[in-house]
Amino acid sequence: MAQVWHDDDVDMSQLKNETISVIGYGIQGAAQASNLKDSGLDVIVGLRKGGSSWQKALDDGHKVMEVSEAAEQSDIIHILVPDMEQPKLYEEQIASHLKEGNALGFSHGLVINYQWIKPPEWVDVLMVAPKAPGRRV
Repeated sequence: MAQVWHDDDVDMSQLKNETISVIGYGIQGAAQASNLKDSGLDVIVGLRKGGSSWQKALDDGHKVMEVSEAAEQSDIIHILVPDMEQPKLYEEQIASHLKEGNALGFSHGLVINYQWIKPPEWVDVLMVAPKAPGRRV
């Protein structure tokens, strides 16, 4: 059986001084961005200007920026667009904004496992992989 973590099980203080960008606002992006924001963390949603999710993210109370601006302002960049879009998005809008000590997050290991995205050695890589559909996260 999967372990379920509750608020009292984690120490959120490690993230309190970090800015986290969630890139994408589909089923996983919307759920994870909202959970992070509801946990009192500084969250930016990175999207295409004028994209279909832009207004929805604003209506949900998020700070919304274009992907490159969100990446530049963030310590943790969590990429939640479809796997096949991630390499191009990373190369064109994220890679040049990475700084030493940043972390790149994913919710699926495909692009890292097959090295479609190769982060620099000085960037941490993490995975947050919910075990439920986004609407239940």
